[in-house]
Amino acid sequence: MEERSPCGSGGCITCPFSLNEEAEIVQNYGCLPTGHDIVQLKKRTGHNWSCHGDETKVCGGLASHLKDYHPELSIHEGKLISYDLWYKEGEEEAIRKAK
Repeated sequence: MEERSPCGSGGCITCPFSLNEEAEIVQNYGCLPTGHDIVQLKKRTGHNWSCHGDETKVCGGLASHLKDYHPELSIHEGKLISYDLWYKEGEEEAIRKAK
């Protein structure tokens, strides 16, 4: 059984919004952006970060964080930015191809 994130998203332990050691390790390797980076991406583009475990859904950590700290930003607006595209092709291409 996969260990779940303490951020409440139901996602994996490395969710950027988990604020735990495992998430920090993958962020330091450049494998995932930080939660702050994801919020800035939302503010800049209007798009939502997708869950890296299921790219058809909004990241649960982002949804929870926006609800608590940025209620002016709606997860119901914008498209989904793919983690896979972000990682393999870069941020600008992932934004351009947001679904």
